[in-house]
Amino acid sequence: LTQITPQNAKNLQLQWVLQTRAPAEPTSKYEATALVVDGVLYTVQPPNVIVAPDAVTGRVFWTYAYTPSPLARACCGRINRGLAILGHTLFMSTIDGNLVGVDARDGRLLWTTPVGKPEQGYSGTVAPLVVKDKVIMGPAGGEYGISGFLAAYDPATGRQVWKFNTVPQPGEPGHDTWAGDSWKTGGGSIWTTGSY
Repeated sequence: LTQITPQNAKNLQLQWVLQTRAPAEPTSKYEATALVVDGVLYTVQPPNVIVAPDAVTGRVFWTYAYTPSPLARACCGRINRGLAILGHTLFMSTIDGNLVGVDARDGRLLWTTPVGKPEQGYSGTVAPLVVKDKVIMGPAGGEYGISGFLAAYDPATGRQVWKFNTVPQPGEPGHDTWAGDSWKTGGGSIWTTGSY
């Protein structure tokens, strides 16, 4: 916190630039916060391309481009808000409602887990959150009438470990506050990363 001061800020110089590809469509936007681990910067280009440049030189080590289903719908832009990492695995939610695990060393896909069906309006825009030995995330899509939830996944396999419905399902506390079948399309989506 003492390296950059009001006195020396005028001496800062650009070190490198990462030329990213232009968004594929007008609704694509950059909203990701980069991760830096062991000298590698990991970031996401919209909608689901991971780029891993050297944090010192900007030289790109690898990229991983996920191809979303054409059924993917996103109300507010084809965006991705970032990645999570645990050990040598990066985690990314996808615009078509999946969670993927990618090897941080070479960009190789390790697994893909469905979170929700894109044709029903489920998508993934949130940066997952690693809490101890779990990857936490939930789907976007409340605008399309999904029934939202927050879930934990096994980082080695992508298998869902637990799920908390933000809109109570039958038999859950609070379900009786939803008239008729309105709970089925109640929204309650997750579009921002929580804190732990």
